Amino acid sequence: MSTVVIAELFSQPGRGDDVAKLLLDILGESLEHEGCEHIRILRDQGDADHVAGLTRWTEAHNYTDYLAWRTANGFTATFEAMLTRPLVIHYYDEIYHGQGIAAVAVEE
Repeated sequence: MSTVVIAELFSQPGRGDDVAKLLLDILGESLEHEGCEHIRILRDQGDADHVAGLTRWTEAHNYTDYLAWRTANGFTATFEAMLTRPLVIHYYDEIYHGQGIAAVAVEE
């Protein structure tokens, strides 16, 4: 079963664009990391300085290995310099995934 990881980044006031851009800039490398199945970058509609990564990994250790690799290369420090608090990470098992009516194309 895959592991869903939500990583929340709370940027300094006005730095939400910088954090989002940096996440988008590293997207290619992230998608190629072992065990990475899916990545979405999200921004809080009510707080532009609150950005999150919604990712799915083959196993939880794939994300922790990825984070250790990013940290070893000094990349985590680049993010931390833009944040007001440490990265918040949550690990989830997916119980259900389905599409609503709006996701289904209607043919006439």
